[in-house]
Amino acid sequence: MKKIKIALLLIVLFISQTYSQDYNFNVASIPENLKEDVNSVILFEDISIEIKSQNSMLITYKKAVSVLNKLGDANKYVTVYYDKNRKIRNIKTIIYNSGGVEIKKVKSKEYKDVSQFDGFSLYSDNRIYYYEHVPIDYPYTIYSEYEIETINTGFIPSWEPIESYLTSIVSSTYKLKTNDDLRVRINERNFDGFLISKNNNSINLEYKLLNFEGVENEPYSPILENFTPKVLVGLNKFSLEGVNGEANNWKEFGKWRYDNLYNGNDNLSEPIKTQIRKLVENITNPIEKAKVIYNYVQNKTRYISIQEGIGGWKPIKAEDVHNLGYGDCKGLTNYTKTLLDVVGVKSHYSVVWAGEEKKNVNPDFFSMQGNHVILNLPNDSGDIWLECTSQKVPFGHLGDFTDDRDVLVITPEGGVIKHTKIYKTEENLQTTKGSYTIDNEGNITADVYFESTGTQYDDNLLGNDGKNQKELDIIFKKYLSNINNIKFSKIEVFNNKEAFKFEEKLAFTATNYGVLNGNQLLVPMNAFNNGSDAPARIRDRKLPFEISRSFLDIDEVKIALPTLLKIEYIPEKVALNTKFGTYSIEVIKIDDYNFHFKRTLKIISGNYQKEDYEPYRNFRKEIAKHDNSKIILIK
Repeated sequence: MKKIKIALLLIVLFISQTYSQDYNFNVASIPENLKEDVNSVILFEDISIEIKSQNSMLITYKKAVSVLNKLGDANKYVTVYYDKNRKIRNIKTIIYNSGGVEIKKVKSKEYKDVSQFDGFSLYSDNRIYYYEHVPIDYPYTIYSEYEIETINTGFIPSWEPIESYLTSIVSSTYKLKTNDDLRVRINERNFDGFLISKNNNSINLEYKLLNFEGVENEPYSPILENFTPKVLVGLNKFSLEGVNGEANNWKEFGKWRYDNLYNGNDNLSEPIKTQIRKLVENITNPIEKAKVIYNYVQNKTRYISIQEGIGGWKPIKAEDVHNLGYGDCKGLTNYTKTLLDVVGVKSHYSVVWAGEEKKNVNPDFFSMQGNHVILNLPNDSGDIWLECTSQKVPFGHLGDFTDDRDVLVITPEGGVIKHTKIYKTEENLQTTKGSYTIDNEGNITADVYFESTGTQYDDNLLGNDGKNQKELDIIFKKYLSNINNIKFSKIEVFNNKEAFKFEEKLAFTATNYGVLNGNQLLVPMNAFNNGSDAPARIRDRKLPFEISRSFLDIDEVKIALPTLLKIEYIPEKVALNTKFGTYSIEVIKIDDYNFHFKRTLKIISGNYQKEDYEPYRNFRKEIAKHDNSKIILIK
């Protein structure tokens, strides 16, 4: 108790110094508990927002962060986003050494001004104004402040004080002031267990977080925002790029977006409509029509980033995409929707938080959310979802970029929250079928065929499709890293879009696959799918853990052993059954020197307590052990 009181006293003293006229940036002043086992410490981060009217907002931002070592250098950047309706005012950046002595005041000419989408955007009004500090010594402290004036009250900055692992926080504050004419809505999440104070009324919000000790990104940790504090803020009356809006729920907000962001961008000339109708003139089934249109879009267009219109949210016109042959996710999705409209197939533009880590559009709080758009096709047997930016994925396949999450579906009647496809364990399947022969010296000759579906299809499609033979040689040597001296005589990959499968065929030889040990020849039984590693040991785990996606591997391999050697040992049958999944291997004798090896691994997705991590780790250790089982032959 005494130590806690002393730590809190140091924090209070530090904050009082920090907010005095002369800031104290001496790293020695930071409480020791906040510096322990972290890479950086946020001394203070202050966000102050004044909403003057429906179309006027002033944001004042101040932050000081001490970088303790090289691993904290993500904080060496001061980055501000702006566009024609978001103006930067009074930017200042100062660098201090470990003792809090100023060593550099950044000059205006030292900031860089670049397009937010340099390198892959056709054109963009969105820009980045940034400074990159080049550290010489550690620790150092970087202080920044600036103001943003904007007409866009449709985007009010949220409060997410904990944005990275291994970063402690002395103080983080968020203040918002508005007026009686504008109703402020808030959505608070994950406050329990954090030292947070708040002082809110009808026109003012104030939140403060104190004394947060940075946490480690442990293996299988859930994404930060699933367990750290967050406050979303929005207005019922708002403005976006000069277009006023008013809404009270997702339905009304979706209606506003439909009316103001999409109408007028779905027009096509009559000659184009006639051309599109001819594509499906002999087809009556709506889904079959949609497949033809989807294939047409994939063959005709390519993805390129385009940021224009209302804050980059309004798609370019469908006819422009048709004539140019390219578009961004908004343009390509709108174009596909427009073509489906022409042939009488209903579909809806849908907004999603895309990424391998699953993130929902918040169903309880309407606002401008999401970073990607896809297309929703309502269907009696269940919704069909289309990813319109890829020329490779099959019709109706989402994969791990947009699967299993809440999205906003925008219809003419308004917004609806729907959930994208959840891939079952059996759908995320990889089957391995092959054979190998071992000679008297332990050399291997092998043929193997891999077939993957679901999210395992994604992994192999993204990694292997379109690669040349040299690249594939490197990829498969890495995948089969358990086999040394490998030489491929065949590498074939095929994206079977019709069957929703990715297929790979290999033929190879390798010397010394079997290892001589005296008069014994040790032959690893699992040649083709031996990549199981146990996760790292965490002695005092702090966080729960998450298995984000289920999957199933089924392997069947024929093994031919050298007839001039005597078989001393064949591994026994193994079966493991846990709440995290199952694993089994079995060797079935065909005749004296020919065997059939079977292996099955099923991993079950779920959210688990931190106490479950060690049992899961033990399960994976057992898998790794049995995957390395060896057949023993005697010379």
